[in-house]
Amino acid sequence: MAGFIQYKPEKFRHVFNNLLMGIEGMNGAMQDIGDPREVCMIEVMKVFEKYLRDLFAAVDSGKKILFHCGLVSPEIFLAFENMHPYAMEIPFVIHSFLDPEHANEFIDIAEGLGMPPDVCCLDKGFLGFTLQEVNPPCDFVVTPTAPCDSLITGHQVLEKIIDAPFMYLEVPYWQDRRAVDLFSHHIWKVIRTVEEVCHTRLDWDRCRENILLANEAVENFIEENEMRKLIPCPHAGKMGTIQAILNYAAAGTVGARDVSTFIVQDSKRLAAKKQGALADERARIMWYYPDPLHDLGLHDWLEDEYNAITVMTMFGHATQTLIDPSTPESIVKGWAWKMLNTAMTRQLRGPHEYFMDDLISVMKGWHIDAAVVPMVIPCKHSQALHGFVREACRELDMPVLLVEYDPLDPRPVPMEEVRNKVAEFMETQVLPLK
Repeated sequence: MAGFIQYKPEKFRHVFNNLLMGIEGMNGAMQDIGDPREVCMIEVMKVFEKYLRDLFAAVDSGKKILFHCGLVSPEIFLAFENMHPYAMEIPFVIHSFLDPEHANEFIDIAEGLGMPPDVCCLDKGFLGFTLQEVNPPCDFVVTPTAPCDSLITGHQVLEKIIDAPFMYLEVPYWQDRRAVDLFSHHIWKVIRTVEEVCHTRLDWDRCRENILLANEAVENFIEENEMRKLIPCPHAGKMGTIQAILNYAAAGTVGARDVSTFIVQDSKRLAAKKQGALADERARIMWYYPDPLHDLGLHDWLEDEYNAITVMTMFGHATQTLIDPSTPESIVKGWAWKMLNTAMTRQLRGPHEYFMDDLISVMKGWHIDAAVVPMVIPCKHSQALHGFVREACRELDMPVLLVEYDPLDPRPVPMEEVRNKVAEFMETQVLPLK
């Protein structure tokens, strides 16, 4: 069965042109509405526009395309000569928040192949893209073995149906020096194999420039996180997650650096005027697990209906680290450490303390009034955390809601049901205490 999926230029152009037009249309609508909360969102979406245009240009020019999991940011891959990195889950994610109903079709296609319903829809969505032959041509695939079995399962199926070499980055369990050394070893294997198999080389001077750009973006992200401690919080609730998705697609590019600078400068501008996303901020919410990407408007609804701001999300939590650009060795080791501190890989690959320590640090550090911890249906590996979450919130006297949904498929639990549960939580446990 290996290799029966082929690159179909007409399908690729049709779907990705639709994605580009969808982003342009959404941006135009946001500009016409003129909601000040969307100023930064508009700039982020412009970078996604460029991301798609650059992909078209790479395919047209005959560059080799390196597929990589979105949890592995591309700053090193951008330095391979005559290659272009493609964060393979990102287009489906974009599709999900542009047109959820159509995105469901790709999930159904993967399930038709035999993927179980409880496998993550992120992996099924990308497999659906692949089975429909709408992806760009693939010359090499790099994917990590974290944070979950679902991701590994999806990528093992992908390996069977496309004709391209695969390499798995073996992600260690622990968070220590030995783990970084082990992960660095596997990164070096990937670099050398890509160079050999794809007849390219990694330009370390260019890589150093990419690292400097990525470092600036991380510094801006961290600074913007600190600004979110302010009361009122300067930016809207969905911004953190959107910034994370941007990093997965475009870390190491001028566009990602520039928009991260715009975001933190806008935050400072608002803070100087003592303004926030809400004129009357009544409650500060933590949403610590994947947002419903098919309904990021949930955060807008919280703001409009309850004057409640989502101060921090798990993907919006800037836990990534900086990379020392001095030498190839320091770059690889620094990139290894950064990837081990990427959202989900950081919190969910090891003991439960990795997740709980971050959860508690946000509750204590960002003046949180209430915690929402999604019980994401496909994430079986996180189910045991819920008891620890309840216990920690009880000790901190923190109202907590554990709410079930699928972040990429609204059908198992309709968002109306999710919003009703959140509304009841806000009206009975959060706002009465304010």
